Amino acid sequence: MSTDPFWAEQRAIGTNGRSEHAGPTACGTCQGNVQAGERVEHEECSQRATLLQAPDHPSYELLAGFSVKENAKLPARFHIPVFDDCGKPNAWLCAVCWEDGVVSSWPCKTAMEQGTKVFTPAHEAETAFRRQAARIAELEKQLAEYEVLNPQQCPAGQHADWLVDSEYTHACPWCRIAELEGQADAAALTPGAIEYGIRLNLDAPDIEVLHYLTESRSAVEGRLARHRTGHPNAQLLQRTVHYGEWTEVAS
Repeated sequence: MSTDPFWAEQRAIGTNGRSEHAGPTACGTCQGNVQAGERVEHEECSQRATLLQAPDHPSYELLAGFSVKENAKLPARFHIPVFDDCGKPNAWLCAVCWEDGVVSSWPCKTAMEQGTKVFTPAHEAETAFRRQAARIAELEKQLAEYEVLNPQQCPAGQHADWLVDSEYTHACPWCRIAELEGQADAAALTPGAIEYGIRLNLDAPDIEVLHYLTESRSAVEGRLARHRTGHPNAQLLQRTVHYGEWTEVAS
């Protein structure tokens, strides 16, 4: 044991002096002292260790229905100490290792065997809490980007849901595309309908014309504008659809 006067003095200051940290239930005087850089005035106002039960700690009624051996098999996080100040003598007991007329002192057998699993070190709990808080903030930020968009569903239930930046209901775009394609196909197969095409080369024969049987004029004009980037002289063509007589096909 060290007899150095310096360490003896430091030990006396640390163990006999009042705390420099006030607990959450400290009186106003002690809280004011700590804020001013002084020590608490009352020992009962000092910051003490915090002992919490697990959120899913079994109730008294649940524990009373089983024996000490059965309760000893509960997870280590339940085997925390509780102070019995009513019994003689006062003692630290296990919170779950008991039955009617029988109690187990703490640390119980389970706490001794699985000591590191009984409590969570404060720094680990705080680190996990900070990580969870940061993750929640990140997800909330991502979610905020979609809060202005409203989900839409296909009335026919045939296509995937989608989002729109409007509070009004919109028609299903995939259903509309299918409807227009059907109309275009029907119109293209009707004798007398107009078929559009594009000639890229002014001297090209008809066989080299790009045909768009099922597309409207506005759609083909859009294609024409893109083709003119590389073919300035490209032309829009049209012709009337007609059918000749049926002929037999050799099998």
